[in-house]
Amino acid sequence: MSLHQLEFNGFRLSKKEDVDFLATRLRFEDKREIIDGSGKTPHNALLTGYVQSEVCFTITDTQDVPVGMFGVNAEGSIWLLATDDIHKIKVSFLRQSRKVVQFLNTKYRLLWNYVDCRNELHLRWLKWCGFTFLRKVKYGVNQQQFYEFIRINNV
Repeated sequence: MSLHQLEFNGFRLSKKEDVDFLATRLRFEDKREIIDGSGKTPHNALLTGYVQSEVCFTITDTQDVPVGMFGVNAEGSIWLLATDDIHKIKVSFLRQSRKVVQFLNTKYRLLWNYVDCRNELHLRWLKWCGFTFLRKVKYGVNQQQFYEFIRINNV
């Protein structure tokens, strides 16, 4: 078993309990992105993502403790929210998430959304997974700077 396997368990389909667990533990940057983008509470944003996503995964550590969630809705809008513990599994998470995003892009020809320009972790993850940043716009209830991003499956 490699070091990466020791540090990371993987993804599993999300459960409502994951929403409740993660809501109070989200990273500051993720909470700020939620508030500035939608005006929702972290719990409402996670619950909305969970309910509206056709595919919703919980990212877990080796003890099956949730460290984040991400999903995709019917229109291909992809999202990710995480706790600071995502850093503990970052190498393996990055490897696995790239594969998962590639798989999702076979089901959804176009993956897209908006991301807070200040959320460096999300920006790095999106670049790593092959997304393209289209433009910087004032977005959301607080009209902060966000990037519009996409990933197109040309096959």
